Amino acid sequence: MAEQDPLSEFELDYSSGLPVWVQLKNRISYLIATNKYSQGDQLPTVRKLAVDLDISYNTVNRAYMDLEREGFITTRKGRGTFVAAPPDGIAIDSGHVELVVDDMIRTCRNSGMSTDDILAIVKRRLDE
Repeated sequence: MAEQDPLSEFELDYSSGLPVWVQLKNRISYLIATNKYSQGDQLPTVRKLAVDLDISYNTVNRAYMDLEREGFITTRKGRGTFVAAPPDGIAIDSGHVELVVDDMIRTCRNSGMSTDDILAIVKRRLDE
């Protein structure tokens, strides 16, 4: 049985204020940094991912181009896009993750939620 693609459960958050291509880039780099994708693994084609996520081909292409520029992936003409050998110093960008969490907390607080309410939502999501 084929293993499920780590991107298959990815959902874009159009209310986050973060551009779609950045969300996609961040998710792929996270999957690589956490070894959900390993060196040599083939990523979905730009066209397939655009169709699967119901977004523009250009949006996926922009994310892939940025990931390639940063050394996360490599494209082989006619063969596909693959996870590259990890460049030195690649780690999960915890600073970025903290910014997203800060934004989430701020949004929750602005909605009038208490700390207990916020923690309950996070726990419920983690359990799903």
